[in-house]
Amino acid sequence: MRITILICGILMFSLAGIASAGVWTDPFDGNELVEGWEFRDHNTKQTTFEVKDGFFQMTNPKGGWGHTTPDKPMLEREVPKSAAKNITVSGIFSTEPDKPANAWIGIFLYSDDDLNYACFLFGGEANQPQKTLIGSMVQANWQDKGHFQTGFDVPLHLKIVKEDDVFSGYYRENEKDEWKLSGDKTWNHKFDVERVGIGFMNNWGGQTVTFLVDSLSIEGEGIKPLAVAPEGKLATTWSHLKTGQ
Repeated sequence: MRITILICGILMFSLAGIASAGVWTDPFDGNELVEGWEFRDHNTKQTTFEVKDGFFQMTNPKGGWGHTTPDKPMLEREVPKSAAKNITVSGIFSTEPDKPANAWIGIFLYSDDDLNYACFLFGGEANQPQKTLIGSMVQANWQDKGHFQTGFDVPLHLKIVKEDDVFSGYYRENEKDEWKLSGDKTWNHKFDVERVGIGFMNNWGGQTVTFLVDSLSIEGEGIKPLAVAPEGKLATTWSHLKTGQ
């Protein structure tokens, strides 16, 4: 009897742990951001954003700034402390123009310091094949972990995973594909996540670049589902967006 009670207790504890982990997904339906998002711009104060046609769209004109600036064009939201050590963030992304335009754009996991973060990005040098970039800014020092070609252009599905102090970035072309580990490597960076960001690391080419986000998901302990139900938008309807249909 005692063994049975003990086993039941262990199962209940395990199930409670599983139940406490959740997934929050923003499909960017409607015409405004849901509660909890905050936008901050580069110090030139030129970036614009809007929620339109089922996408979050952030446009940075002219560019001309590098990766070491702490004030990046960034859409951010805080995460609960329970998700600080183990968290997964994924999304579906594209850009205008389709080809990289001397910019790196994507997902950021921030500590309490704007120059201490890990990121998984895409883009690269203008008119070159699409690439992913993994790495960290560690106390204002950039730790580049590699640039890797994807073999296809936008849209891209990107996912960054933090497990304790180990980070990994994954990508795929569409939802039916298996996730691929970017560069077949992980990297270490010790910090607790306080905020999730999506935006620009840099835009050094002096071109206008629009960052398009179809959806974004945050998974971790204490994460609660979005209270507003999606409106049934089909993901990756990029051709309709780009042709204005």
